[in-house]
Amino acid sequence: MKTKNIIIYILICLIIIAGIAVWNAKGFKTELQYSSRKQIVLSNYTGIEISDIESIVKEVLGDKKFSIQRVETFGNTVAIISKDITEEQRNQIVEKFNNKYSTELKSDNVQIESIPFTRIKDIIKPHILTGLICLIFTAIYTVIRYRKLGWKNVLAQIIFIPVVAELLMFSIISIIRMPISRLTVSLAIVLYLISVIVITCILENKRGKYIEELEKNQ
Repeated sequence: MKTKNIIIYILICLIIIAGIAVWNAKGFKTELQYSSRKQIVLSNYTGIEISDIESIVKEVLGDKKFSIQRVETFGNTVAIISKDITEEQRNQIVEKFNNKYSTELKSDNVQIESIPFTRIKDIIKPHILTGLICLIFTAIYTVIRYRKLGWKNVLAQIIFIPVVAELLMFSIISIIRMPISRLTVSLAIVLYLISVIVITCILENKRGKYIEELEKNQ
């Protein structure tokens, strides 16, 4: 084995170990939509413009991160979500909302809901079955097509390399404290596809050389 490859393997192992250590100590950092948060819901009968609510919330919450989501399809109900919303902030938001839309909402009727954090396994759970099915079919196809290269070695590569690639990605995310979000799940899927394509290209190249050698020896 080349020294360069050994250094790369050692580096990958160190990153994964460091990532696991950071995850064990601090867990993953998550986006607002997956972290523990507070929420209030506002509604009227005429319809709500998201831009109006953003201006109101930004004025009240200042630099705090927040998100605004429509709750109903009619466009007259929105949920305001932030890491923390105090009663005073809720009162200010309701007051400004009433002034903006000429409503008569009472602060006491607008509850501050506490939403617990979403576990990482619950984020990826909907994708596990699909991922396993894809992995099984990919492994079967790859082993059949490249069986002459040694089916055990081919099977090990098609399973081991994508798993290591995913562990490496999540380890880096853990180390640099990049928040887990929907984008992270998409990146994991793309990384899996890229790793499978790379393995296929490598095996196809080996298969081509194997066939050439057979033809030369005939």
